[in-house]
Amino acid sequence: MHRRFTFCFNVFYMLSLVVGTTAFYAHFSPLNVAAEEFASPKEIQTEPGAFEKAEAHIQGVCCDEDAIYATFLNYIYKLDWSGKVLKSVPADSHSGDPCLANGKLYVSMSSKNGYAVYEYDLDLNLLRKIKCENVPACDGIAYWNDQFFIGGPSGAEAHEINPLNVFDKDFNLIRRYEINFGVKTFYGPQSITACRDAILVAYYTAEKDKNAPRAAVITPQGEVVATSTLDGSNGWCELPESMQPNPEKFTRILVARTDKSKEGQTIARFIFFDFDGETLKNATDDGILR
Repeated sequence: MHRRFTFCFNVFYMLSLVVGTTAFYAHFSPLNVAAEEFASPKEIQTEPGAFEKAEAHIQGVCCDEDAIYATFLNYIYKLDWSGKVLKSVPADSHSGDPCLANGKLYVSMSSKNGYAVYEYDLDLNLLRKIKCENVPACDGIAYWNDQFFIGGPSGAEAHEINPLNVFDKDFNLIRRYEINFGVKTFYGPQSITACRDAILVAYYTAEKDKNAPRAAVITPQGEVVATSTLDGSNGWCELPESMQPNPEKFTRILVARTDKSKEGQTIARFIFFDFDGETLKNATDDGILR
């Protein structure tokens, strides 16, 4: 009996040591497996034909550890991290930018009935339609610190001032900003993402100069602190925390592009940039700015 107890104790001790050591290194390892995969990220492309039902270009993107969510005018897609379509659902009217908040997917809408945001679960089942004060139609949307930042509406004529509305988590209007970063734009904010305590807002601009700003970096209080020439109008979003390779120095974001295959079919390309709080630097492994 004594030998059996000693043997069991030793086995239990060794197992505890292995599990404890593994947990220790998992906790203190500077890069987890997901982050290592995105240390030098490759461009992600979808297959031709993946978006055969979709109209126009990508309106926006958001992501979590399991999937990338991409919106088109008339469809919403859930993709895996290789670019394969997992699920798609039709969208009413003009769907815009998406964001994730509290385990739900929120898609900005330009609805004829005045619904500004549609709420979905992560399997793309529609849960409810939401009307927002002062926002009968919208495009960009982001979630930060229990607040939704929602753009629009703005007109089709070239203009410099664009409204940005801030709502609480229950979609009660808190405040309204007028953003002007010195560039004429069409419509309102197209894609919004929040990272490093800053709000990045992408626009369609009237500028033909490639070196002209196409996005504004603002504080949550609505102050423009920087601009960027990066075109994020097809959508951009922060990568999940588990995929961040060096969060102390920068935040890695996913940027969407809409392209055509050799067969003329719409494809999506996803590239990566690093944001240090002021500037955006290309992080896709071939270093080519697209």
